Amino acid sequence: MATAAGTRAAPTFLTRSLIFTPSQMNHRAGKSSRHDPTLTYRVLADVRQHIRRSLDPYKFPNSRNLHTSARRAAGQNGGVPSNSAIPHISLHIAASSSGKGRKYRPELSTYEYIPTNDGALGLQRGSSLEERRAGRPDSGQDAYFVASLGQDSDSTAFAIADGVGGWTEHGVDPADFSHGLCSYMAETALSWSGDERFGPKQLLEIGYQKTIRDPTIKAGGTTACVAVTEGDGRMRIANLGDSGFLQLRLGTVHHYSNPQTHAFNTPYQMSLTPPEILAQAMVFGGLPLNDKPDRADLADHMLRHGDVLVLATDGVWDNLNSQDILSIVSHHMRTTGAWLRSEDQGYTISPILSELVDLNLAPQKHQLRISETVDTTTQKLPLATGTLQSVLAAAIVREAKNASESSKRDGPFAKEMQKQFPYDPWHGGKVDDISVLVVVAVEQRAQQEKGRLKAKL
Repeated sequence: MATAAGTRAAPTFLTRSLIFTPSQMNHRAGKSSRHDPTLTYRVLADVRQHIRRSLDPYKFPNSRNLHTSARRAAGQNGGVPSNSAIPHISLHIAASSSGKGRKYRPELSTYEYIPTNDGALGLQRGSSLEERRAGRPDSGQDAYFVASLGQDSDSTAFAIADGVGGWTEHGVDPADFSHGLCSYMAETALSWSGDERFGPKQLLEIGYQKTIRDPTIKAGGTTACVAVTEGDGRMRIANLGDSGFLQLRLGTVHHYSNPQTHAFNTPYQMSLTPPEILAQAMVFGGLPLNDKPDRADLADHMLRHGDVLVLATDGVWDNLNSQDILSIVSHHMRTTGAWLRSEDQGYTISPILSELVDLNLAPQKHQLRISETVDTTTQKLPLATGTLQSVLAAAIVREAKNASESSKRDGPFAKEMQKQFPYDPWHGGKVDDISVLVVVAVEQRAQQEKGRLKAKL
């Protein structure tokens, strides 16, 4: 095993699994598959009694003091008091990503979401698979989308997905499945015309069915974290697998999702398995994984003025914990002036927040930087500017990328590996595709008040 994380040859059992095998049960006990005896199941059904969900395989330090569980949150924040005015919350969203093994270029890989009735981030174009592949962002097997929900601009749907890398061993590009799923969910959201409430599980199910019926997608699997929000800040979010979300509020971790895994490095996943792979797995005593969308964890939360919501794939969560992301976001929220800090009141929300998220104001007026690159020929420092949400997205991807390539910084994945395989410990980061969606919630009333103040001046 090489000392540099970026050059080490990863053991085969580190590939995210698409088939649940007997050796994986020993992974939970901290034993390496390289030392396991060959085992087989007497009856295929026996596997199911051993499959269980890991509520939190990567435990974050002091997490009990940092968050409220999803169930408690639904009870406390699931509604708005009847005697209070319901604010209108607008969402300002940016995406950033970096493919595994490639240099991160934030100025080329960071995208603002601009709401329209016929456009969306993550919507693939083209009649052939090759044309659709050509238009994808630099996110590798990761994918994402953001789209308005039908003609109702007050409702927004967005998601992040991570193709299961184990499919590459069968000659399948996992990116086709994850990008296909996100594109179909974006297409479904844009065309939605129903009057009933539309939830993330329903969106995930429709997107999944369209994906497995696509004749150009022969096989694959993916995790997904899907959210649907309404104009008053209500958010319903479904998480299947080990992608997930983190909700930050005024310098604290307000909520975070728990990853769903069958075993170590074997997340819940939706999949399409060809008959020949299914037969091969059964011969060797394995169980191809295909967790349906209804197995996703579902939670209801409220987004408030000044909240920051982060959706990310495991390329982030394997290298950064919740405290790392809180530190990154808090730093940039303070330095940009979005959050103000005082000794008596703690954090408060700045009156200029609405300017910082505005694509027409933030780059010119506040010069928020998402990239700093020295031109070696002129020694000049060109600055790629953007909005607050794009700055946050780029900062998280950049830090996750640096951590993944470090041989000295043990992230959540390395610490879990040390528990699972104490005789062959892993040190440093885990190189992977990295994708992030950042959502900044702004109360429209605050935006209107600032506009009236400008008019008076």
